[in-house]
Amino acid sequence: MKEVQDRIRKKKRKRRRRIMIFLLVLIMISAGIFVTHAPFFDIQSISAQGNHKISDQLIAKETDQLIGENILLFSSEQIEDFFENQPYFDHMKVKRIFPSTIEIVIQEKKAEVNYYKDGVISLATREGILLEVGANAVEGVTLTDDIELPELGGNIYEAFPDKVKILEEFRYLQERNISDIRFTELDLRDMTNIRTFYNELEVRLGYPDTLKEKLNTAINIIIDGNLEDVKGYVDLSYVEKPVVFDESRVKEQTEEEELNEEAPENGDG
Repeated sequence: MKEVQDRIRKKKRKRRRRIMIFLLVLIMISAGIFVTHAPFFDIQSISAQGNHKISDQLIAKETDQLIGENILLFSSEQIEDFFENQPYFDHMKVKRIFPSTIEIVIQEKKAEVNYYKDGVISLATREGILLEVGANAVEGVTLTDDIELPELGGNIYEAFPDKVKILEEFRYLQERNISDIRFTELDLRDMTNIRTFYNELEVRLGYPDTLKEKLNTAINIIIDGNLEDVKGYVDLSYVEKPVVFDESRVKEQTEEEELNEEAPENGDG
């Protein structure tokens, strides 16, 4: 008799468990339907932060189509194509602020290179990604070369990965330079004679090997030799045997030699 009663109790517990599970699933489905269809959870506002080059007007125009959509069903993929087509765009994060606000946090690429060609300045990242054509110069590297520009968002050195490495390294060293001697220009037209400049002093770096050592040597030569106002060049093609050319000293020596040649000998006249 006891065994029969135990089996009856177990069946009742199982039946109650099934009913509870059914009711719980029903509640979850009902809640899901309510949340995804209730106007309370419709997107009413979309804000963007971190954008400086990608205009608010462009973002608003693209995101207006999302107004009225359910905040839970919204996917960032709906606007990714738009942002990925913006040259300055790097990446973004999307935050849902319940019940009805979307916040887009944008990270933009940084313009650090002024690519100078034919009198026009174009802006690029340190990796060579072209961001803007015909712009005002920014703080960073002024780059001189003879290559044709790609479309916005393309790499100006797509076919020259070695130049990308030099540009990145030069910018890296430029940022970490704590001296008063600042090299802001980089000429990559001739890869056997890479050049930079300080005021009117040309610094010839030769091949791109040991770039850090060559720039440090140039800084020391300029400081130790008081060459801040010198017009000429420092040749570091062979960093162990640097050559310094001071145009003013050569001119003075030439003029002195010419005067000595023109001076009459003793007893003449």
